[in-house]
Amino acid sequence: MRRTLDAIEQGKNSVTSEILFDNICLNFGKRKLFVDVTLKLRGGKIIGITGANGVGKSTLLKLAGRIIKPDGGAVTLPINATIAAVSPEMKIYDGLTAVENLKFFAKLRGKSLGADEIISLGERVGLDTKTFGDTCAENFSTGMRQRLKFMILLSVDADIWLLDEPTANLDDDGRQKFFVQMQAAKHDKIILLATNDSAEVDICDEVIRLPIG
Repeated sequence: MRRTLDAIEQGKNSVTSEILFDNICLNFGKRKLFVDVTLKLRGGKIIGITGANGVGKSTLLKLAGRIIKPDGGAVTLPINATIAAVSPEMKIYDGLTAVENLKFFAKLRGKSLGADEIISLGERVGLDTKTFGDTCAENFSTGMRQRLKFMILLSVDADIWLLDEPTANLDDDGRQKFFVQMQAAKHDKIILLATNDSAEVDICDEVIRLPIG
């Protein structure tokens, strides 16, 4: 059975780039996680992906970023699109300071960050780089580590954001800052947000509820 969900709001988006799922099938052993799924995920808004544990929220993000391949069908991304993610699986280097981590990941994308830009990034996420910039990540709380991941995401300025429970472990200030940045960025990016957090769902412009069908 072909299941189609069109996540497009015609005429209201400021960008036309999109991720296309064409008849995607994916099995985990004998379990059919996705069967003939067709999606159009367009930029210009925050698209939430919700559902019970184990239904494939994180897996859908990985398919969208071509981190994993489907068993059938194809995923098409915009030409030359860059991708960045914030997820529980995202690793930062404990032996490096906050600033060293930031510069390292930016350099991987061919970017160079100046001192003023690093301070600005810290202000956007609520991480004081003047105080904590030279602190090794191993000494960070889980919330501070999440803010550092967020700084890395902002620094690389990717076209596609894959966000998996991005405000987990953040206090109210951190969550609010993340929401503000997502709203500001959505107009020229594709933002996919996997979550069951009601506050995160509330900021989404479109919601895909799994399983699809």
